[in-house]
Amino acid sequence: MELNENAGRGGDLADLAVLDPAAGREPSPEEWIRARAAVDRMIAPGEPADARARPRPLGRRFALVGAVAAVAAAGVVVVPALLPSTAEKASAAWTPEPSELTGSQVLPLARECAEAWEAGAPGADDVIVAERRGVASLLIMQRGAGSAECLSLDSHEVTAWMGLTEGPGATPPDGTVTIETMSSVGEGRSQYSNVVGRVGASVVGIDLVMPDGEVIRPSVRAGWWAAWWPGPEGGEVNTFRVVVHTAAGDSAFVPGQLFAAR
Repeated sequence: MELNENAGRGGDLADLAVLDPAAGREPSPEEWIRARAAVDRMIAPGEPADARARPRPLGRRFALVGAVAAVAAAGVVVVPALLPSTAEKASAAWTPEPSELTGSQVLPLARECAEAWEAGAPGADDVIVAERRGVASLLIMQRGAGSAECLSLDSHEVTAWMGLTEGPGATPPDGTVTIETMSSVGEGRSQYSNVVGRVGASVVGIDLVMPDGEVIRPSVRAGWWAAWWPGPEGGEVNTFRVVVHTAAGDSAFVPGQLFAAR
């Protein structure tokens, strides 16, 4: 095909559009969130000056799974406005109290998580924590000699994963907890937060108390605790409280105190 050199910029774009192999195809909501994740990765090293006012992750960052759709023939990266995202759907179905995933419910997602970090097929003993809130699932798993967290916002594929420890890691003192990682991802209605930590013996439960008074119940199992929720608080400094329950009573902390205890 011969491009019209006299048609100006608009004419060139119209001619190039004919070369688009994906013309007329509308990406799925899952493809949109993967595209957004990739764009976030690309712009992270060079944030604009006004990004200083935006929530910043604390602790280790997620390795987000996905890729940006591209028009191969024209060599143009396409970043269109997002439709209602997987994160928005997961937030709409989210519950402050989790349910536990067991047996056949957890192994398919555990296999996808292991594939994300190029490991062999995991067994049930490799899954340390497995919870579901609405349609989203969160796992803490063995990763080699260490551990990793894996999040699926739609229970069909891995949305994000991150390494937590390279080895067994230290257990906190009796009756105390620590935070391994805390972060927020996205913005607006698609923004969600995450916190993962270790828990010492004698801890019988943990509550997260949000600034508006909402109480979120993390999963606590095998020396770990974890939760995710819609909102920005995981990327902000000390905007929620961690209430630790033991037989001797309750103690409240802000996250900064629990990072300092590591």
